[in-house]
Amino acid sequence: MIALAGYLVMQIGLWHAENKWDEEGSAAWLEAAGGNKSQAPEELEAKFGGEGSSAMAVQSEEVSTPRTVDPLLQSDVVIPDDKLKAAFPIPWGFLCGWWLWGSSYMFPLDGSTRVAPTSFGIAACVICVFVSIVASVPMSDAVMNRKGQQKMVLSLLFLIGWIALGIVSSLDITTQVGKIDNWTKACIWILCMLGPITIIVSQKILFGARKMGTLWEESGKPNFHPIVYNMGGPLFVWGWFMLWLGISGLPGVADPSDIYEADISIPYVPLFLNWRTLISFCFGCGMVPVVRFLDYSHDEDGKWLGENSEGNVFSRWWLGTDGTYFGVFLESPWPFVIFWTMYGFSSMITFDNQIHAGAREIALLANCILQGLDAGILIQQNLYAGNAHGKQMFSLPFVILFMALAINIGSRWNWLALALSLPGAILIILGQKTVFGARKRGDYTMQNNGKANPYDQVFVYSWGEVFFMMGWILICWGEAMPQ
Repeated sequence: MIALAGYLVMQIGLWHAENKWDEEGSAAWLEAAGGNKSQAPEELEAKFGGEGSSAMAVQSEEVSTPRTVDPLLQSDVVIPDDKLKAAFPIPWGFLCGWWLWGSSYMFPLDGSTRVAPTSFGIAACVICVFVSIVASVPMSDAVMNRKGQQKMVLSLLFLIGWIALGIVSSLDITTQVGKIDNWTKACIWILCMLGPITIIVSQKILFGARKMGTLWEESGKPNFHPIVYNMGGPLFVWGWFMLWLGISGLPGVADPSDIYEADISIPYVPLFLNWRTLISFCFGCGMVPVVRFLDYSHDEDGKWLGENSEGNVFSRWWLGTDGTYFGVFLESPWPFVIFWTMYGFSSMITFDNQIHAGAREIALLANCILQGLDAGILIQQNLYAGNAHGKQMFSLPFVILFMALAINIGSRWNWLALALSLPGAILIILGQKTVFGARKRGDYTMQNNGKANPYDQVFVYSWGEVFFMMGWILICWGEAMPQ
């Protein structure tokens, strides 16, 4: 619980600090350059130039923005020191979160409150403090003042610290659990190592997609091609989830006669390693990148293949955008419908990897198929067409179907699974609602005749994708409960 609290505090503190730097830093630059932060990102990119984002796919010449760049604006703009420092304060939430996470290594896995760390646990705690310091004030200074050499050294220390944390975390847990089979030991190592690697990759993606990241460090100007639908935020959440499972999970073998009965004296939430869990998480959490294919292309103004002069929203409902970024199939509704269907199918897999289709499982599968059709075709096509009324009309069934899904999943484990599925569904809906306000072509576009969202209302460090990923993790965990 301490580790989970530490992660949440750190996530809130980091997202607040990074969003503040992105928004206030870019606004201060535009003010100094005589720009207007309320213009669309494409207009600012055309005026001030920009290399785009390393997080985006290669853009075709047909959809690229013509630029007329004033060369003076690329070299002579200086942000006043007071505004620069105000935009990047000490990230206390980030630091406190890291320290909380580190302190969790002081307590044993059995859930007791006694302080009894292993030598590896003490090392992990020290590394957490080290990484928190490296990634906060010195890194902020290097990024804010574009100190390339300092940033390179700190990034190397950050990388070494993370890998070291993964190693000592693995050693700490395997030492505490004692004699375990090689497969269980491998799972612990995979979670404790793959978590940090995923978090490192997420940071790289975010820095390429954000306003005051890679391009700021290289050229001294903001990125006027921010990518809201990047995988940085979801991978950040997923990486911490894997590491948390690695350091907090107690391995065990379930009794087939009562799978929820365990020889553990503390409250616990079971997570079974079987095909049901794997398929549920694969196709449930896999919905996050699948949704990104569709919405990324729309955000980048990809051509809608159903466009027509008759005003018929569903003229070519089986297609999405023209495939410029990920191909026609991935930018169509079908991956979304397929993933929803497979997520629903996972409910038919039993604890011992058999297939059972009772009334509850059939109802859940039907619910998922309807959800895929509603969100992937009915809502998406109205979004492409700019039909706000149609989108709103089909959004109500979207919410109702999600609540029905949460209740069906929550009925498992004697209704205890509802503690996972209901918050999960709420977070998914909240995530979609939030990101639609933060993206380039979302709510604002539908309300303003197809205009792109103003630059100062486009948030890379939006909570939308974070909530979306968190929600899918929770609801997939609930779905993994076999009965």
